[in-house]
Amino acid sequence: MPVPTTRPCLDVLAYRCSPALLDGATVHLRQFPTSVTSLWTLLDRQYKDIVKREEAQAPHSVLTGALRCLTGGYVFFDPKQGLLATRRPLDDDTLRDAFTLLHGLVLGQHPDDIDLNRPTPLAERVAETVQQERLLADYLITPDGPHTPASAAPGRQPDAANWVYSTVAWDLAHRLAQHTWRVDGQDIVLRPDSSGGLIAWQQPWSNKAGTAHALARVRLALKTLPNVADPILVVSSQATRISRTMAYARTVLAEQAETALPIVEVEMAGRGRVRRIHRMSLQTLARLGMDHSVLHNIQKRVEAEHGTDARDDNQPTTEAETETAGLGPIRPVQGKTFSFPVGRGVGMHHLRELDQHIGQILSPTPLTIVQDSRARGFKQLPQAELSVQPGDIVRSLDAMDYQHLRLVCLWYRDEMRQRMIHGLASVFGLDPQTIDPAEGIPVPLDGGRVSAVFHCVPEFLVHGPAAGQATAVAHVPSLKKEPATLVGVWAETEFDAAAEEEGTVLAVDGTGTSSGPGPDEDAKHQARRTLARLGFVSQFTADRKEAKRTKPNGEKTDHQVILSLLDLCRSLGIIDRRIDQVMVDAIGPHAADQVAHCGIHVRRQSRQGKDRTAKICVTASVLKPPTSPGGAWTLHGWSYTHRRWELYHQAQAAFHADAYPTGKMTDFDDDHRGLKTVAQHIDQALADLGDYLDGAPYTVTVDGVATRRLWLGLHNRRQGQQPTRNSTWLPASTLAARERPLAVVRINKDMDEVPRPIRVSHRGVDGAVARTNKVTNLLYRVEPDFGSPTWLLATVPPQFDGAAAGRLGEAITRWSASHGSSDPDNRRKNEVRPNWYSMTATEIYPIITAGPAGTGENPDTTPIEPQSLALAAARLCHQPLAWANRTRYPVPLHAAQQMDLDHPQYRRTALTDSPNGDGAGDATAEDVPGRERP
Repeated sequence: MPVPTTRPCLDVLAYRCSPALLDGATVHLRQFPTSVTSLWTLLDRQYKDIVKREEAQAPHSVLTGALRCLTGGYVFFDPKQGLLATRRPLDDDTLRDAFTLLHGLVLGQHPDDIDLNRPTPLAERVAETVQQERLLADYLITPDGPHTPASAAPGRQPDAANWVYSTVAWDLAHRLAQHTWRVDGQDIVLRPDSSGGLIAWQQPWSNKAGTAHALARVRLALKTLPNVADPILVVSSQATRISRTMAYARTVLAEQAETALPIVEVEMAGRGRVRRIHRMSLQTLARLGMDHSVLHNIQKRVEAEHGTDARDDNQPTTEAETETAGLGPIRPVQGKTFSFPVGRGVGMHHLRELDQHIGQILSPTPLTIVQDSRARGFKQLPQAELSVQPGDIVRSLDAMDYQHLRLVCLWYRDEMRQRMIHGLASVFGLDPQTIDPAEGIPVPLDGGRVSAVFHCVPEFLVHGPAAGQATAVAHVPSLKKEPATLVGVWAETEFDAAAEEEGTVLAVDGTGTSSGPGPDEDAKHQARRTLARLGFVSQFTADRKEAKRTKPNGEKTDHQVILSLLDLCRSLGIIDRRIDQVMVDAIGPHAADQVAHCGIHVRRQSRQGKDRTAKICVTASVLKPPTSPGGAWTLHGWSYTHRRWELYHQAQAAFHADAYPTGKMTDFDDDHRGLKTVAQHIDQALADLGDYLDGAPYTVTVDGVATRRLWLGLHNRRQGQQPTRNSTWLPASTLAARERPLAVVRINKDMDEVPRPIRVSHRGVDGAVARTNKVTNLLYRVEPDFGSPTWLLATVPPQFDGAAAGRLGEAITRWSASHGSSDPDNRRKNEVRPNWYSMTATEIYPIITAGPAGTGENPDTTPIEPQSLALAAARLCHQPLAWANRTRYPVPLHAAQQMDLDHPQYRRTALTDSPNGDGAGDATAEDVPGRERP
């Protein structure tokens, strides 16, 4: 074959952050002695005693907010590590006064009673600490200053100090802000913000009436990639929606008096509808002679809108408060994803133009990311062809040792009954006109192996206080376990899942939303819990949405029915033949169908009621190879509430049968001791898995962001190091070598950390670009400087190419978007309101845990290559269960996560997403048990 003259390379919005890129940037740093951190710990202890809450912390954000007003906007303060960094030098006397005020306020003193002429020991020690101007380039690789011979050694992972990661964007943002961004024939002015990003402050994206606005924001973040010698500058861009009022606003953007100063991003204090500037921040600034600051102006607006009488949070908003406030110097960020006249996402063209702008000004060195030659030919089943296959059901029944599948169809409206009948008839090739099931009488569907039985149970399915009670289905004989019969429940619901996802507005009494019942009256949640206690998994079908396309015979596809049947099959653990088709890559000496694949899902729950300690939820699943030639793969599950491996449908039902443990019922706390306990429990689960698999080899897949506090060996800076003593280094690292997985596959889908793909460039040997592709769905390899590589699975969201989507944002930015027109002679689509989508990437990093080939720990002579693991993970993302499109997680991890997402309590325990996130084109974000610098 002829050697190709070019190779496809993935262009991303991320660059090597070398010393040359920083171009002499400095910060002013105070590194406090241990006496300061000790005094701060004492103050923190005193504050806990005063407020009588052990989880409380002395509010150092008060000091950060005040110092930002005093120093122009850029401040990083970490009291636990004893660091204070600012872009401008900070006067010793000002710092001494600020700490003296904070100390007194934290201990409950009135601000007028605090004598600034008698500074506290903490304030004295802080002010005495020498302020040094540090060259950021000296600290990019190590936290110890100018490069030492050891730091320059080949094969060293960058390990800069935390303050470098938090301050490096300050100077870069200012350099970018000095140049106008020429895009779509317009001159866009980007202004720096206090977080180290940029905002198009003066050129918002607005609806046609000018009553709703969003701002283009650019974020710069310093991250690392495994085995890449330089830190990586990751750039992202979002559409930040601006709220008309301060109600519920958690974050506010505010312009300072001097336009040369950065836009300040302020976190509001409090909960509920009325949130305020922290009282201590205002008192500190007032005593320091700043009665007119950004913080004061924000608080004045809060008081102007809501009054000073601290009205109850549940009172309705008045008409005056809902009037458009316009875009002034204070702009509250929309806190939830309400329906909004300006869509989310910035589009592909915006990101490509931003890449060009950054290249012209900073001239950064790009990453080398090449297409994996073995990952060609990724094809997906067309959505129209996605359906349950009877043959796959039979194969899975045989693999799970069941003789029969009974689908119990629960309904209360005849329309839904007919939809269920037509859906089953379509799957099993029957004439729906010949199916008229009587109440409780089974209808055979597939040669005696599958049947359906219908029951009308309105009192069980209709929303209300009595919804989903066991007494409403006690008379249903079909909901009884039989030894050789697998039972799945397919039920009706009137609750619109799409409205639930939109984060609708809370009702005045706080019991529900404007589009649905409260969580304790939603029949879906209550019914799922009741059915799980009976030992059955369930799936609910929403109201029909009219399809835009019709079949050749003129019929319209009922996608809600098709997808709910597929989801029910996934919950039952039915694996279709598409999984067989992608499991083709041998893993070392093991054939593809000889290795099991386990996924472990970890999520931090929100604090509930009086229990102020955050908890951690853990679920797991394993995709087990066929036990006989031609047999089906099987899915199995485990949860932290029911610590036993069993068939997936049994594990899911057991998990959904009980509430999430709270209080003293669980030891899975989000603290150091709790995290170690979690890791130990997971290791025990993996030890049990080894027995469950009869010693068969297996891999483990985890989300690297969600679990990085559990396992140190996942961290980029730990790669190539030996495990530390008495640590939970990696999953199963505390087990005997024979019980450990072949490898751990670390997945990262967090678009704040993963480079964003923007195009594919076909480059020649000399690096010149011969041609480009605008989008790609293939697997690419990040070329490492040493060690093993990382892979990026690029994905074009299905909405980008969806019906009538028009690839919004492909050729223009939102500054050129049309507001639409209904004029018959000049009809145009409204391009402002829809979401605009961009390519995403899933980072795949395999860590080989089996010993070197041919050793005592691994007597097999064929080495395990990371590439085969990356290919397997990518294909299991590309070919998911119950879905035609790609998922961000491989099948085992996705199935483990889905156990949690389907839990009746999930939406009441999941932490809320960031209001500033792009969201468009990304999968649902999972909450994590804390973050740590990568």
